[in-house]
Amino acid sequence: MVSLSTEQFKELLGAVNKQSEKCGSFNGCRSRYNGERNPVKVEEFISAISTYKTVESISDANAVNGMPMLLEGDAAEWWRGVKSKATTFADVVKMIRDAFSPPKPAWRIYAEINETKQQRTEPTDTFIRKKRTLFAQLERIPNEADQIDMVFGMLHVQIRERFFRHKIKSFDKLFVDAREAEQVIREREVNTGPKESGPQGGPKRCPHCRKKGHTEENCFKKQNELAKAKAESEAALVKPKLACYGCNAPGLFVPIVLIAARSRILRRQ
Repeated sequence: MVSLSTEQFKELLGAVNKQSEKCGSFNGCRSRYNGERNPVKVEEFISAISTYKTVESISDANAVNGMPMLLEGDAAEWWRGVKSKATTFADVVKMIRDAFSPPKPAWRIYAEINETKQQRTEPTDTFIRKKRTLFAQLERIPNEADQIDMVFGMLHVQIRERFFRHKIKSFDKLFVDAREAEQVIREREVNTGPKESGPQGGPKRCPHCRKKGHTEENCFKKQNELAKAKAESEAALVKPKLACYGCNAPGLFVPIVLIAARSRILRRQ
């Protein structure tokens, strides 16, 4: 049995660490970035390669040297011009963010947050995830309660009307209640059909009587008018018509006395 002193053991451990660092590389990493100027894509790429670097114990030197394996298109061309400025992996991350995802001013991010509201067919999970991604880009991120206050007012009315804001203490609770609301709405649409809505999400007006709650096909006013017109038409067909014996014009009536006088005049001639 071979025994090692403390110093020998440290030297052996250091050699093993150096060997592992030397072998670690991005050779097996599948993440790629082509220079798309999209903050979400940039952050996804940085998160993926940072995690891979940690798991594979890749040294900063190997990480910097291995960046050409991960960059494509415009990003690869950009890297060839700036790679001499990067000495650590932190430098690489900062340079990628500055070049392809420069920080936006807070007012612009808030404008994007408030720009769109949830559509009726948009899942609540997807809608909230987009808003939280924008919140994460702020230098001073609001606390969770303030974020919920802003997001809650942008939820679709069919979702928002099914629970109270003061009972929502976290996004997890909001997700649970929203999913339950969506399930109820789907069940209602299966049983009764989707509710027709106007341009602003409210019920449509009937084009004939301009009242809400029904369509033109089910409009009682239109049905009554059609029935009345049909009855008048049928009555007109049944009613006898009087015609003038002299000119045959419908609707004119010539008394019998005048007809007899005309007959006598014709006989005399």
